[in-house]
Amino acid sequence: MGLIQPTREPVPGSISVCIVCRNEADRLPEALASVAWADEVLVMDLESTDGSAELAAMTGARVIRRAPHPIVEPLRDELGEQATGAWILALDPDERITPGLAAELRRAAQRDDIDAVVIPRMNYDLGYPPTSPVHRYEPQLRMYRRSAVSWPIFPNALPKVPDERKYVIERRDSLVMIHDRARTVPEILDRVVRYAPAQAQAMVDAGQTFTAGAMLKALTSESYTQFVRAKAWRDGVPGFFRATTLVAFKMYVWAAFWQLSGRGRTREDDRTMRNVGAVTESGRSILRVIRFAYRSARRVAGRR
Repeated sequence: MGLIQPTREPVPGSISVCIVCRNEADRLPEALASVAWADEVLVMDLESTDGSAELAAMTGARVIRRAPHPIVEPLRDELGEQATGAWILALDPDERITPGLAAELRRAAQRDDIDAVVIPRMNYDLGYPPTSPVHRYEPQLRMYRRSAVSWPIFPNALPKVPDERKYVIERRDSLVMIHDRARTVPEILDRVVRYAPAQAQAMVDAGQTFTAGAMLKALTSESYTQFVRAKAWRDGVPGFFRATTLVAFKMYVWAAFWQLSGRGRTREDDRTMRNVGAVTESGRSILRVIRFAYRSARRVAGRR
């Protein structure tokens, strides 16, 4: 883990909330109000044109202006270097801290035996909360001792901290971070456009190799998680859209990875896809046989 050197010795147990923002004036007030208890609030404004920076300043937050960047991860440490607290609470403009969680974070900041806090995050999509723990209590390492933890620049990644130095908050509705993740379809598409190519480029930079087999394995795993483990059907239509959107995002990442890696069309990948097609055709044949047997049985039963 890299170290971030504070500009001056912080007060033990003090918490600085760090928010990176661009044109979030409609959601920023709730986020800021939910952390009014913190010792310090910093907002890095990425040239917003909707008054986000002015709104943040009016609430007493310290505003730091910066040129836009498509993803937030590389900016977290940059903003954290400006903080004065012993602890950093990384918050997005579409997130807010519940009162119970605020009290728990305050208590955690007084401990000497931990360097990070894993917070359960409740992801709202299209205005609806999830029922499955997969999305209702998604673990997010978001508060950390700034002298011991740095943020990875890989998109959608979280800091790595030894388990013995982490405090995992209990999964309860009163202790969650609310995440108003995707209110509209344009917001979903905007995130895909910003994050999918960046995540794909990070995979290329990390030396990963594209193969059709690896892609299918990743997409199958994601589909299983979102539809089966998360029991998407329990949340009706919003649950179906949540699962579909997350699987589609993974697909766009792999499509971008394929293009950026210059893989092109290969015999190996073609063979993999043909094998998938053969399995699919076999499944269709089996279903046809089952349907034929079922209909035949019904006709025989009807003659009796």
